[in-house]
Amino acid sequence: MTLLSTLRDRLLPKTVVSRMAAVLFLGILVAQVFGTLIWIEQLKTSERNRLIEVSQNMGSRIGQTIDFFGQLPDKYRHIVLDQLRDMGGTRFFVSVNKQFIELNQIVESEFAELVRDNLKASMFAQLGAHDTLDIQFVQFNDLKILSGTNRMVDLPPKWKRFALLEPKDSSPVAVVQLPAGDEWIYLAAVIPEGSLLMGIPWFTTERLISIGLVSLTVLILTVLLIRWIVMPLKLLAQQAEALGKGRTPRFLIEQGSTEMAATIRAFNAMATRINKFIADRDSLFASISHDLKTPLTRARLRAEMIKDESKRNALIGDLDNLEAMVKGSLQMMKEGAIHENTETVDLRRLLLNCINKAKVVGLPASLNVSQDLRLEGRPMALDRLFTNLIDNALSYGNEVEVRGEKSGDEIRIYVMDRGEGLSDEQKERVFEPYYRIDKESTKAHVGLGMSIARSLANLHGGDLDLTDRPGGGLVVEVHFPL
Repeated sequence: MTLLSTLRDRLLPKTVVSRMAAVLFLGILVAQVFGTLIWIEQLKTSERNRLIEVSQNMGSRIGQTIDFFGQLPDKYRHIVLDQLRDMGGTRFFVSVNKQFIELNQIVESEFAELVRDNLKASMFAQLGAHDTLDIQFVQFNDLKILSGTNRMVDLPPKWKRFALLEPKDSSPVAVVQLPAGDEWIYLAAVIPEGSLLMGIPWFTTERLISIGLVSLTVLILTVLLIRWIVMPLKLLAQQAEALGKGRTPRFLIEQGSTEMAATIRAFNAMATRINKFIADRDSLFASISHDLKTPLTRARLRAEMIKDESKRNALIGDLDNLEAMVKGSLQMMKEGAIHENTETVDLRRLLLNCINKAKVVGLPASLNVSQDLRLEGRPMALDRLFTNLIDNALSYGNEVEVRGEKSGDEIRIYVMDRGEGLSDEQKERVFEPYYRIDKESTKAHVGLGMSIARSLANLHGGDLDLTDRPGGGLVVEVHFPL
């Protein structure tokens, strides 16, 4: 497994509802972000075209105004300016200063460069090119006039009516300064709706909250819709798990979408057929068990009548083996499908009982299991499972040690011995019916113990693994999902 797939499995949600909700939420969020970006670009294009038109018109009027004052004799400039101011505040504030006034400029954006270029182009069309023409953009509150030490906002109230009209928004002021002889012509003009020149945070807090609320609303509706759709599927999964553990699932009501109703209908039919098959199988083997008793007994009586002792003993031995195999097969079928209700099983107490039964033999047996190991299962089946494993450990290893712990979302039980162990081939074959390490079956051991143990573990959703024990011996690991 690659690192990418490992990270993907860890980061991705586990359930269908959470995965679909996450994908849809990200999709909606990305769509809104891209939609906002497209809207921003369209708005930028619209504002760019508007500012080009505004700056060209302003540049033309500013150029005409500067050209007018530039052509006046020096002694008349101030007279004309006083007459204009007596008429009240205007969009243009014009003065003739003795020096160039330094101003605190705004932090400019691409729109400021655009407006400056268009102002210069329109003014040069009126005045001709001037290398000394200076255009600056300042906020109205930072606008300095006359001597350069006076701010327009600091003028006395009776003088303010002669000054530049204060903008109603945060539009900056374009200040044009051009030398005319020994003086500087100073002109200030408010840029209509020119707040874009200072830059605008397109992704404002309000806009981000709006995007988040819309995405969250759609997410909630999506989760509710998906849960409504997936609910029958979740119930179907629970009943399928119960069927896989040998329980009889209840008949499910056909509900949900057309496809889901068809799936539930197919599951009901499958569960019915499986239960019928199991019932027929139990009935068949019960009949076999009954019908084989008579011929086996008759064959044994006939074998007893054989005078040749060697042939008689050999035939009786074969009949004993046959009877043991039949009983073992019937036992496997019976214990592999134990019909008992599930309940919460205290594994430590169950394993302690199994160990106590093993101690009767007089062989060393030890138990090291956590106190809180509990499993939803069938007590008789679990008892048979661990009894088989402990008996095998005592038969082939002359001692047994049992450990148990929780590991993540699993319960792991280790049955360990100090026998000769198994080869890799034998670790696979011991689960085959009637396979024995010593090649000889007896009435007590016919080679079905491990097969039955694995079947019972599978019945509880678990499995068996065989590994070598450090220092010699075998470890049988039984793991159950929680």
